[in-house]
Amino acid sequence: MQLDRISIIGFRSIAELNDLRIASPTLLTGHNDAGKTTILDAVRFLLNDYNLSDRDPTFASKNVAEADGTETPRVNETVVVGEFTLSTTESDELGLPASIKIRRYTARGRSALYEVWTKVPGDERLRDLDSLTVPDLKTRVEELGLKAESSLKASLKAALEEAARSATTIHRWQIAPSAVVNALPRIARFNPNGNTDAEDAIRATLQTAYNSHSNHAEFQGSIKGLEKALEKKLTEDAEEIRKHIMRRCGDIGNVRILPSVKLNTGLKATQISVTSKSGEHIHLGEAGAGRARRVSLAVWEFNTGMLRDSGDVVLVYDEPDNHLDYAHQRDFMKLVQQQSAYPNVRMLIATHSMNLIDGVDISDVVHVKHVDHRTVADSMTDETPTGSHLGAIASSLGLRNTVLLHERLFVGVEGDTEMASLPILFRHATGRHLESAGIALWACRNNEGAMDFARFLVDHERNVTFLVDSDSKEQARHVFSDKKLQQRGLSPEKHAIYIGDPNELEELFSDEVWAKTANAKWPRVDGAEWTAHHFAELRGKKFSKELLDMTREASEQGPSSKPEAMTTLALSLQQGDKLPDQLTEVFRLLEDRAT
Repeated sequence: MQLDRISIIGFRSIAELNDLRIASPTLLTGHNDAGKTTILDAVRFLLNDYNLSDRDPTFASKNVAEADGTETPRVNETVVVGEFTLSTTESDELGLPASIKIRRYTARGRSALYEVWTKVPGDERLRDLDSLTVPDLKTRVEELGLKAESSLKASLKAALEEAARSATTIHRWQIAPSAVVNALPRIARFNPNGNTDAEDAIRATLQTAYNSHSNHAEFQGSIKGLEKALEKKLTEDAEEIRKHIMRRCGDIGNVRILPSVKLNTGLKATQISVTSKSGEHIHLGEAGAGRARRVSLAVWEFNTGMLRDSGDVVLVYDEPDNHLDYAHQRDFMKLVQQQSAYPNVRMLIATHSMNLIDGVDISDVVHVKHVDHRTVADSMTDETPTGSHLGAIASSLGLRNTVLLHERLFVGVEGDTEMASLPILFRHATGRHLESAGIALWACRNNEGAMDFARFLVDHERNVTFLVDSDSKEQARHVFSDKKLQQRGLSPEKHAIYIGDPNELEELFSDEVWAKTANAKWPRVDGAEWTAHHFAELRGKKFSKELLDMTREASEQGPSSKPEAMTTLALSLQQGDKLPDQLTEVFRLLEDRAT
């Protein structure tokens, strides 16, 4: 049984969150305390790996405390609903369809229970037959005018069940049979944030091995000798774990892992002993964070090999590569890819890691945030043509997932000239990179798809501005004309900034600046100096084209393209050189829009 989606109601900061897709993997990202761990724990609650405390139900109002200082009452009910896919075998054995909903539900003062959304007879007298006594069964048979072969319980129940099969049905939540609950996927948690978790990871991995071995046909016979057989098998697993840790952690002298088994308790205990190269005993809980995390990573790697044969599983990682160096972060990304490839694995990762976020498709990333003191989840993908292909579109534009999620302003520019020169000019003007100001550039290239992408970003509450040459504004066929912007629901005043004096970025710079750049970078073959007059004569024409033709003709080192010409000028600016007033004002506007 594989978990596909969850919905959460009344759990900590989540008042209601619907249809969160559980993929392989799904990454939860967002600021601290936004609710990422809350979502992980809700999945744990659904899969019977977490018991609610009195502090888990959501506050009934958004105020944590009342005016008199007393704590705000909490909601009465907490519900987590999972949508699951059953294998053909499971569907046949459980008598359920291939896709089902199961929820774990609790109300104030009551124990949590499992319910399944299923078809039941519309007539209440044909439901819940297993719990009825003989007199109750007999009464229902008589009320419905049915005939039973005898007055025995089995006969009475059979008559009612036969009537139920042909009765009109409705859907409702019913208590889930134990067989359905037992078929839920198991959950495996790996959290390296504390030093002691290196030992916890070893124990968790051996518990996974125990679960796998105990369900194997080899251990389904008589009880005699079963403990020793399972313990022998786990000792073999522990030896493989030990060897793998030794290979991956060169600063460790030796590792001993001794598991013990009791059938009534499962994996009873695991003794773990670690020594340094000098023979000194190391307690991983007191070792450095780096060493403990390297041991944990080695155990995770070993654990991957056991997943494929361990039944359906949901892996839960909470900040898994926190404090790992770059090389080990890359190792963990490979591990995620390996584990995600197994068809029986679903995976949830709460992370701030740019490596992880940028290493998956944007459709697998969920941005978790607080809105009015409540956790909400935002996925940028949707069913629109742009949303359904967002990952490919973003890659073609050079926009990483972390940029799509976190940048404060997306600036569409016309092409390579602006992409190459504007970051240099912005840093010259402001002293910082565009990225540090929360600004992301993308090249539109007069493409209609740029309008679709911009509209998509606006619909997903991102700030968008087009920074384009002024001559684009008046050309009716140009993608950045007022008419075209308005046709896509974009405002020329809000979503466009036009630059040029009068028409192009290149024209903003004075004839003297162009002459200085040309003399330094594109010396004339006749030995003469470039003068401001040479460039003044180009004004009133298509300045960038005329400049390129003139410098190419007169210099063997002339620029090969407009982007090269503009970038060369930008790089030639010295500290203290003043940028054109219009460009300085444009950069100030961009900074304002990014905040």
